[in-house]
Amino acid sequence: DALAAVPGQYREGSYALGCTRWQTVWNVVLRSAAPSLMTAVILGMTRAFGEALAVQMVVGNAIQMPTSLFTPASTLTSVLTMGMGNEAMGTVYNDVLWSLALLLLLMSLVFILIIHLIGHKGGTRRG
Repeated sequence: DALAAVPGQYREGSYALGCTRWQTVWNVVLRSAAPSLMTAVILGMTRAFGEALAVQMVVGNAIQMPTSLFTPASTLTSVLTMGMGNEAMGTVYNDVLWSLALLLLLMSLVFILIIHLIGHKGGTRRG
């Protein structure tokens, strides 16, 4: 969608200046669509942070520190969902769970702020 949203006049102007198709794609189309492409990548990463079930099934959902890429681990979201309902208020583990929730919230906030910065730089900000 981001590549299709680049105005046709940009391509035509590039061709009119004597650029090849590859030069037009690399220097005009990709540079015009870069903010939208970066936004899509960051939104995908942000969604992956919150997506619990698919990631939980892939990584094995074991509460341990992974030692390699192939050992089971768990995600922040799965630790929160498994532990929040079973822990008493005021315990250290409950405080850890709330700290993990705050960390997850802050990570999402950072990615949302990056999206806003990219949108502002790219001139695609609406509102």
